[in-house]
This record gives sequence, structure tokens and C-alpha cells, in this order.
Amino acid sequence: MAGKEKTQIKAVEMVRRIRDEQARLLAGKSTAEMIAFFRKAGDAARREAKKRQSAQRRRHSRQP
Repeated sequence: MAGKEKTQIKAVEMVRRIRDEQARLLAGKSTAEMIAFFRKAGDAARREAKKRQSAQRRRHSRQP
């Protein structure tokens, strides 16, 4: 792991910020609106994961 810098992640703080932001965005929304919010977020996350996975495969296939 020479040359790699470690990154400290404050997971609890990060999760609390995410939770608080979601609570603010979803305040007063119906159950259907909440489901739509999380479905949209999940779809976006899956698209991003596929995009990263494809890019990673391309990088690895180019290596000798």
C-alpha cells in the first residue's frame, strides 16, 4: 500500500447528515411520494454503479 494515503470517514456523522437532509426533503410528503423519492434515488445509484463498473472493466481490459 505504498504511496496510498488513508482517508478517514466519519460514518456516523455522515449518516446523520444524510438522514437529516432526507427528513427535511420528505417532510409533509405522502407515503407514495416518499416511495417515489427512494425509488428515484435507487435507480440513480444503480445507473451510477453500472457506469463505474463498466469503466473499471474497460480499464482492466486495457492492462497488459
